[in-house]
Amino acid sequence: MPLILPKAGVFEYEEKRSKFLGYCAPIKSEEEARRIIAEIRTAHPRANHNVFAYGVRAGNILRMSDDGEPHGTAGMPVLNVFEKSGVIDYVCVVTRYFGGTLLGAGGLVRAYTRAAKGAMENAAPEELIIHKMHSITCAYSNFDKVKYEFEKNGIEILETVYTDICTITVRVKEADSEKFEKIIKNYCP
Repeated sequence: MPLILPKAGVFEYEEKRSKFLGYCAPIKSEEEARRIIAEIRTAHPRANHNVFAYGVRAGNILRMSDDGEPHGTAGMPVLNVFEKSGVIDYVCVVTRYFGGTLLGAGGLVRAYTRAAKGAMENAAPEELIIHKMHSITCAYSNFDKVKYEFEKNGIEILETVYTDICTITVRVKEADSEKFEKIIKNYCP
């Protein structure tokens, strides 16, 4: 099951006098990711690097940049943090203020990974729950039973329209589809 970020996350730490600021946020489009990256760059005009990675489920888009760090030592480690965790629809920017000491390729990979992972953890990823909307009809004589079964099984009733029959609009978690079908079969022929 994919994970999503419910909020932005930040993380800051220092490694051999270099300061790393990790920032991640949920996004819905590549344009939104680019806007956030630009905002971070504007907020940190004196930073040496603004490394980024983002993924957008719609269109299966994955992008990253080392932003001047040696190839493969920054953007790819940030991207890997999110891809390995299963988080979707995210942008992560790790800003580095160089502290005067070279970290080497391995040190850079560890530092960017740590900053991205810290920001992601502080955003508290949660499971993406997919819902489906359904509109069903049932006789008045079965309405109370149907309502009870829906509530007992965590199926959310959004609207009920009463005419010569009851029309119920519900939101069903994809995982509860089987329960929903069983209730319908039993009470709404």
